Amino acid sequence: PEEKPETKPEVKPEEKPETKPEVKPEEKPETKPEVKPEEKPETKPEQKLPEGLNQELTTPETKFNETAFNNLPIAQKSVSSGAQNIVKSVNSTYGTNLKFNEIGVSVALKDQGMYLPAGTFNSQFLVEGVNKDEFEIYFLGNNAATVELAKQWVNLLNPSLNLDSEIDSVVATHKISNYEKENNKIRIGLSTADQMLYIRVESK
Repeated sequence: PEEKPETKPEVKPEEKPETKPEVKPEEKPETKPEVKPEEKPETKPEQKLPEGLNQELTTPETKFNETAFNNLPIAQKSVSSGAQNIVKSVNSTYGTNLKFNEIGVSVALKDQGMYLPAGTFNSQFLVEGVNKDEFEIYFLGNNAATVELAKQWVNLLNPSLNLDSEIDSVVATHKISNYEKENNKIRIGLSTADQMLYIRVESK
């Protein structure tokens, strides 16, 4: 009989399950929390003041003109340890709070709780001048503390000059007076600001 070729059953290739490439989750770069530089409180530069001046005798608004101060012996004398002692003594005796408010061409003292006339230099006491024989003092004439300050300041600036009785006379009478004392011509009178008096000392 005719031989039929042997037929092998059709072999289908083994079906492998479809493998999808493994999908890795997208790696995000690690984010570190943003570090802000530490904020330091803003520090204002310390206000410069004359060397040796007790800061407790100054106000927050004290102005210092170093150039003028360095060129004026009267200004330097008016913030010396002797001047500071006078201010402390007057404040202690009269219960006032006079403090240096301006230091430069003029040296001014102010007490926030004391009457401050309009038209003044923003102070109840002010000194300006060039030397012991050429200076002016402006002061509140109706306050015992500033009157005492004026008396002692005259002697501070010119140790040979004492104007205590002359100052008392003008405070009492409110009349302009002229004097000659030691080697000086002196004028004590009323300034344009209410209750403010002045002492003008000049060399003969």
